[in-house]
Amino acid sequence: MDHGGRPRGRGLLRRIVLLVTGVLLAGELLVYLPSIARFRLQWLDGLVQRAYIAAVATRHHTPDPALEDALLTGVGALRIEVEGAGGRVVLGPDVPADATFDLARATWPGLIADALDTLRRGGLRLVAVEAPARMEAGARVRVVFAEATLWYEMAGYSERILLLTLLLVALLGVGVVTGLRGSLVMPVRRLADHLVRFCAAPEDPSVRLRWSGRQDEIGTLEYQVDCLGRDIRALLRQRARLAAVGAAVSRLHHDLRNMLASAMLVSDSLEASEDPEVRRRAERIIATLERATALCEETVHYARSGEPVLRPRPVRLAPWIGGLVEGLRPDLRVELDVPDDLTVTVDPERFDRVLLNLLRNAERVLPEGGRIRIRAGRADGRVRILVEDDGPGIPEELRDRLFEPFASKGGTGLGLAICREIVEAHGGTVRLARTGPDGTAFEIHLPAGDFGESARG
Repeated sequence: MDHGGRPRGRGLLRRIVLLVTGVLLAGELLVYLPSIARFRLQWLDGLVQRAYIAAVATRHHTPDPALEDALLTGVGALRIEVEGAGGRVVLGPDVPADATFDLARATWPGLIADALDTLRRGGLRLVAVEAPARMEAGARVRVVFAEATLWYEMAGYSERILLLTLLLVALLGVGVVTGLRGSLVMPVRRLADHLVRFCAAPEDPSVRLRWSGRQDEIGTLEYQVDCLGRDIRALLRQRARLAAVGAAVSRLHHDLRNMLASAMLVSDSLEASEDPEVRRRAERIIATLERATALCEETVHYARSGEPVLRPRPVRLAPWIGGLVEGLRPDLRVELDVPDDLTVTVDPERFDRVLLNLLRNAERVLPEGGRIRIRAGRADGRVRILVEDDGPGIPEELRDRLFEPFASKGGTGLGLAICREIVEAHGGTVRLARTGPDGTAFEIHLPAGDFGESARG
């Protein structure tokens, strides 16, 4: 069995590794962003509170330049401004800031964006931060400082977070991947290898997938794949036997037809006899021979036929079905309930066989004066055709196998099986709608429009 070009990679484990790593890194990123923003916020708040303490210490006297420089250096600021109920205190010269941040109005999205911007700038800016003083109600502090110190501390914090993240990803990744490799990847690889071997040799009974005993979805998959393989193997053996039978029937068909033709000639001569009893028996012989000939023809046709090749075209149902019923026995009552404008897209030559088979089956079981009714119409976007009779019904033992080859009695046993193949090739369905002492009805459903290229063979 040729399956050229099929994928035979081993990429499932790699995909799982990438997925687990990506999920863990994404999780760590979601943790890192608010974490670095909080680190920056706490650092700035600490700077503001230290600046307030340094400024308040000089509120009641003016510090000399050496003390002022020492206070600014201890705080890590270039300029400090405190304004509150006790007055305004300023330490350091007036320094223009490249950016100003107000901690009282900060939001978490803004804090995260500012933290990332600080890292991106590389500590090259002079920035100002404003915030309320915790130790004095109503007091407000403004500090101008070089961002380099903050940048270095944030970079160090980020480096520690990165190392911790990599360690966590490595430990969790190894654990998760190891667990998934044993519980998922290897069983799936085992299933894939089995299917590759099965496709290469589906008839080989040694290609089996042993159930591992697992009670989860993998165990169910193993068991069902093995059952499916056994079923396919049985179907292949059955197909091989049917092919052998078909070949044998084809070889016998020619000789059998010649023998039946000779018997028909003899029967025809008997039918011309003046003896009524001989003629009566000759008619029975001829009917039997005709059934035998039909059985040969149907069997050979069924054995040779493959997927029907259809040539569909729109057909008006009313005149088409009207032409078919003209060939029925004249003693039957035929009722047509088909709208004149109802059309269906079918292959008429193929579909003739479906309707004729249903009509002939009804004709065969109906007595003189029996009734056949054909109704058609649209329902739920499909065309529905109902063929009914008031005959004795179908025996119960045949109903479940009605559409199987050679299941019925009194005919070739292939008519309904071929009907189903033709209807399904048109994208439709055929079923036994009802049967009983008051009659039988077969129902056909067909697409209302074109049934598509796939149905045409």
